[in-house]
Amino acid sequence: MTGIEEALVAAGFAGVEREGDTVFARDGAEAPEFTVTATAAGLRLALRFPVRATEAERTAWMRAHPAGRLEIAAGETELSLALPAGTDLLGALEQWRELTRAAAVAAVGWRRRQKPLHGM
Repeated sequence: MTGIEEALVAAGFAGVEREGDTVFARDGAEAPEFTVTATAAGLRLALRFPVRATEAERTAWMRAHPAGRLEIAAGETELSLALPAGTDLLGALEQWRELTRAAAVAAVGWRRRQKPLHGM
C-alpha cells in the first residue's frame, strides 16, 4: 500500500483498491466510488454524479464550498479536490468526505429540478 491507500483505510474509507496509477475508494459500502490520481502538484480526488448541474448551480455550490471544484466531465457533474504535495492526508480526507456529502445532497436537488424536463 502507498501513503494515500493507507490514509484512506485509516480514515475509514471502504473498497480501497489500486488499478495502475488510480486508487479507487468509497465512503462506505453503498457509497459511490471516487478516484485518487497523482498530479504534478500532488493528488486529485474526483467523484462524478450522474446529473448535469447548470453553470449557476455549480457556481453557487463552489461559492459555499470553496475547497471543492465542480465541472462537467463526460456529461456528468464532477466534484474534485486538489491536494498539494505535503498535505495532511487525514485532515484532507475528512474535508473530502464533507465535500462529497454536501455535493450528494445538492445533486439530489439538481436531479429533482430536471425531472419535469425529462419526464421522470
